[in-house]
This record gives sequence, structure tokens and C-alpha cells, in this order.
Amino acid sequence: MQRICLWTLVGATVTCFWVLFGMLAHPRLDFGHWTIVAITMPASLFRQHKPVTYYEVMFLNAAIYGLVGLALEPLFRLRRSTPAKPADLPAR
Repeated sequence: MQRICLWTLVGATVTCFWVLFGMLAHPRLDFGHWTIVAITMPASLFRQHKPVTYYEVMFLNAAIYGLVGLALEPLFRLRRSTPAKPADLPAR
């Protein structure tokens, strides 16, 4: 559960970073054509269909990152729970 919360926090932080970067770089800068923004902030793709506020994008992006964390958490647990092979164990 803690990792999923961290994923959500990272999603909100990424959105805040891009919003601040856009305000400092140029107020009319359009992020819609930047691939790196589309990858790190998938909620920005919703802006192409309907106008949304920065707060809505932040919450959507946090939810998307949280869902990604929720999907990846079983993989992390599976990787953590697999026993080490005898060849991987240190020699005594």
C-alpha cells in the first residue's frame, strides 16, 4: 500500500513540475506536442479532447500513476518472494 501511495505522489509531483516549468519557460508554451510530456504525464492527452484545468490534470495523472503502481505491485511482491537459487547463495 505504501508503494502505491508513493506512485500516486510521484504522479502529482510530475504534473507540478511540468506546470511550473511551463510557467517559467513561457506562459503560452504548448506541451501537447512534446513526447516526453505525453509519456510522463499521460493525463495531458485528455487536454486534446476537452479543456481541463491543471488541478484536474494533476488528479488524473496521480490516479494513473496510482493505477500503474497497483498493477506493478504484484510483480514486485512476486520478485521479492521468489527464493534464491542454490548457485546464488553465498559460499560458507
